[in-house]
Amino acid sequence: MKRSLLLFFIVFLFFGLDIRFPSTIRPILPLADAAPVADSPLIQVGILPVVESVPFWIAQEKGIFRSLGLKVEIVPFASALERDSAIQSGRIQAAICDLLGLCLFKNRGVPFTVVTNMTVPTPTRALYTLVASPKSKIQTAGELRGAAVGLSSHTIAQYALEGILSREGLKSTEVREVEVKRIPLRFQMLLEGKIDAAIVPEPFGSLALVEGARRLGGDFGLKGTQTILIFQESFIERHSQVFTLLGRAYGQALGALKINPQSGWDLLVNKGGLPSRIKDIGMGSPLCEVQLPGREDIEGIESWMRAKGMEVPSLGYRALVNDRWAKDASVSGATR
Repeated sequence: MKRSLLLFFIVFLFFGLDIRFPSTIRPILPLADAAPVADSPLIQVGILPVVESVPFWIAQEKGIFRSLGLKVEIVPFASALERDSAIQSGRIQAAICDLLGLCLFKNRGVPFTVVTNMTVPTPTRALYTLVASPKSKIQTAGELRGAAVGLSSHTIAQYALEGILSREGLKSTEVREVEVKRIPLRFQMLLEGKIDAAIVPEPFGSLALVEGARRLGGDFGLKGTQTILIFQESFIERHSQVFTLLGRAYGQALGALKINPQSGWDLLVNKGGLPSRIKDIGMGSPLCEVQLPGREDIEGIESWMRAKGMEVPSLGYRALVNDRWAKDASVSGATR
């Protein structure tokens, strides 16, 4: 009798109460192969001062990493050059990157793979924006002939810049490219009028507009400019369970960000050291669900590399991507 009453009580709780989850996030169900680990190796994740760093700050601040038994160190870099050096030396096991960077690593025999897109440009939101300095008189991209444009060469920023200029009928040789590797410095030089224009990632593009800069173009419609998360292949092989758990933590952080996008901007200021005015941008959550780049994205990058005389990796699409997170319901289910 007691057993029957207990069963009735459980059924009543489960079906009788109106238990619902927010439409923006699905519950993450525990998986047998994704239980918290007792002794996780340290995972060092390289980040840049960009919006894609937010999920890692959220997972750290909300204790998501800790709840899954993960030991994660967030390692900030001010430029892609500094990050690349850390990747090649083996200092970090994961990093915010891009498809061009991944292809260059493959050329050098650095065994990293993409595990997910982090952000992708849309018809209304650019990841890379070409902006004119508030102190310049430039109003359109067509007026950039002979102008000093800040960028970081041999990076996705240069790829995006040349794509934007091409749409405006300009060649990269018609502008004066000024090498400024560090993103915050490039942004500061733009505001101070030390360069006429610059190609900058988010959130610096939106912040530049708030500070009086003028948008000259964006990477809308360009293939391959998405920001990605790359991972050390040997780490995935040696620590399969930990890799799965990190994906699960990433998915939970994306779900939390969807519910409260403002928290992400707060963390960019408080943890990422970005200017406080970023909080006023109000763009919502720009990050995408866990997904892999398309073949056409990689082909767009490879075509540009060939045009530049760069060596293109001949490994094929499958050798560049790892689909474990994208196929894992405990990761992707939290972000849809």
